[in-house]
Amino acid sequence: PMKSSQKAQSILKVIVLISILIVANVVAAGLMFYERIDLTKEKRFTLTEPTKNLLYDLDDVVYVQVYLEGEFPAGFKRLRNSTLEMLNEFRAYSGNMLEYEFVDPFDGVDGKDRMRVVEQLMEKGLTPQNLIQNEEGYSEKVIFPSAMLSYKGREQPIALLDEQQGRGAEETLNNSIGKLEYQIANAIQKLQRKTRPAVAFITGHGELESKKMRDMEVALSKFYVVKRLNLKEVLYIPPKYQVAIVAKPTQPFEDSNKFKLDQYIMNGGRMLWLIDNMASSIDSLMNNNGSFIAMDYGLKLEDQLFRYGARINFDLVQDRQCTVIPLATGFDQYGNATNFQPFEWPYFPVLTNGNPKHPISKNIGPILTRFASTIDTIKTKDRIKKSVLLRTSPRSRIFSSPIKVDVNDMRQNIDANINFSTGSVPIAVALEGEFTSLFKNRIDESTMQMIDTLEDVSYREKSKATKMVVVSDGDIIRNGIDGKTGRTTPLGYYKYADQIFSNKAFLLNAIEWLTDDFGIIEARSKDVKLRLLDKQRVALEGGKWQMLNLVLPILLVVFFGIGYNFFRRRKYT
Repeated sequence: PMKSSQKAQSILKVIVLISILIVANVVAAGLMFYERIDLTKEKRFTLTEPTKNLLYDLDDVVYVQVYLEGEFPAGFKRLRNSTLEMLNEFRAYSGNMLEYEFVDPFDGVDGKDRMRVVEQLMEKGLTPQNLIQNEEGYSEKVIFPSAMLSYKGREQPIALLDEQQGRGAEETLNNSIGKLEYQIANAIQKLQRKTRPAVAFITGHGELESKKMRDMEVALSKFYVVKRLNLKEVLYIPPKYQVAIVAKPTQPFEDSNKFKLDQYIMNGGRMLWLIDNMASSIDSLMNNNGSFIAMDYGLKLEDQLFRYGARINFDLVQDRQCTVIPLATGFDQYGNATNFQPFEWPYFPVLTNGNPKHPISKNIGPILTRFASTIDTIKTKDRIKKSVLLRTSPRSRIFSSPIKVDVNDMRQNIDANINFSTGSVPIAVALEGEFTSLFKNRIDESTMQMIDTLEDVSYREKSKATKMVVVSDGDIIRNGIDGKTGRTTPLGYYKYADQIFSNKAFLLNAIEWLTDDFGIIEARSKDVKLRLLDKQRVALEGGKWQMLNLVLPILLVVFFGIGYNFFRRRKYT
């Protein structure tokens, strides 16, 4: 009887457990209950809320084709696996409205056909890379660490590997994995847009010519409608422009044109200010025997920016972390050609202190600036969130206006003769919130009547929630022009250092942040931390830990079996 009772209790426990599981599944299915648990410290598998909302709202299938199938080194396999995990997360939250496949674009393709495939993929906007392997002799092949997203007949390519100069392979891989959510979500958001956002380059006050910003305009034109708008020829800035860019003006702004900018902001417009307060350029240096006096441009924008919470000072920054310029050092042995030698030029700081907590500047590469000034954030009555995006290195110093810039100072040993001890100073800031108009309580009746006749805008003394980015260097957006061919060189390329800086990436991030109404760019702030093994300790203790991992699980199973049988016999015998 005792054994029958125990048997009945065991059967009853099994039936109850199965019943609980069935009921839980039925309830979960009926309530559409769904939850996933992320046990990683940095929550690498947890999608941000804006990304989840984007996936919930999908009304058609997004198809993703990933070109990471085949034989790759360990690093690319890790990128492939991380991409697979991320796509599984996207698929789970989208209600199976996302489908994907991993393909090898060169599978079964040889010879000339491979070049044809490469050309076809490049025409679609995918970027090839040369993979070099030397384990069993030299070998080289072209790969595409990229993906193509398709939605309602539209396509959007994305690069899965985010390479930047100065980064090692592990750091590049880590940053690329950290950006996977943003890259995929951003591409889906672009595919969902029925119309492209519009961006206006403001002109009329001596701003940079189109050819000097052509590389940026071309990059923007892939995702935005890009126009140039002469502020002196319009009554107001149309609200169809989501972002207005003021790029290195050199002439004063009249109150009437400042009013147009102000009311554009008050009505929800976003601004990217790229401002040089001091008249200084490398051309001035070369055309004036290696020296000039940097003077105030007199833009008259200081009161407007001050009202919004930022002040660009009338100074220039010198930074020991800088690039070079070529200076004449004499003639060749025949006395015909001038010899040039590169000298460090502290007036061209290279910024590597990007704010790691802001999506614009997180994981950004080195950025080249030319004759930059310092920026102060101002305490205002408005609740404005102010974020410093870029800083100089701690080895900086500041010169206030007027400033004599002389190349002869750089011919000396600047480490011994100049004390760079001011510390790190801000060069770019982001402002977001509700701003007060510069023209509050300053508008007369006739102006108000004129404004009332406009259809698209209305006078406001307090802005809608909006945001802006202020950079104290207008040349940050300036591309080079080849003197022989007249062709545009890539934005960020500096020929004297033969290096491409991350100016374009920074500016594209800034415009993405300004136009992002859904917060998708938040995903760009995610971290995937490196947890590398100590190679020296692995060499010394690797065998011991391998044996421990092999033997310990077996011993635990044996001891558990012996202990279980011992206590069972003791209880029931």
